[in-house]
Amino acid sequence: MKKVIFLLSICLCIGVAAGAYLYIKTQGHSEQAVAGTINAEELQAYEKDGKNPFGGMITGSELTDKEYQKYIHGMAHQKVKADEKWTFFEIHPVRISWLLEHLETNELEHKNLYKSILSRWEKGDFSRAVHDHNTIWEMQRGTVGKAKRLLSPEEESTYLKENN
Repeated sequence: MKKVIFLLSICLCIGVAAGAYLYIKTQGHSEQAVAGTINAEELQAYEKDGKNPFGGMITGSELTDKEYQKYIHGMAHQKVKADEKWTFFEIHPVRISWLLEHLETNELEHKNLYKSILSRWEKGDFSRAVHDHNTIWEMQRGTVGKAKRLLSPEEESTYLKENN
C-alpha cells in the first residue's frame, strides 16, 4: 500500500510540474514582459542595432505564427480592457507595415487572419480590436486576460502614459 501511495505521489508531482510548465509557456511568462511606447528615434536605434521594430533580434524572414501572435496580441492591449496584460507593444505604422511586409514570405498557418487584422489596423480601424485580441489570445491558449471591451480614448491615453 505504501508503494502505491508513493508512486501516486511521484506521478502527482510530475503532473503538477508538467502543468506548471505548460501554463507558463502558454501564458507568455517565459518571456520578459515588454512595456512602453515607441518613437521614431527608438525605431531608428533598433534598426541601427540590427533589431526589428519590436526591439527583438528575429528578422522578418524568421517570423512564425508564434511571433505574429505575440506582436499582434501585445499591440491589441493598447486598445482593449482586460483584467491582465503581460506584454505591450505600442501600435505604430512601422510595426504594422513590417508585419504585413513579411506575411507573404513566411509559411504561416494563420496568414489570412493576421493579414485581416493588420490591414484593418493599418487603415486605423480598431473597431474589432476586442475580437482581434481574443482570437489571438485563444490561439495562445489564454486563460486570464480576455478582452472585455474597447478602451475609451481617455483610458487608452492613460494606458499609454502608464506604460511609457
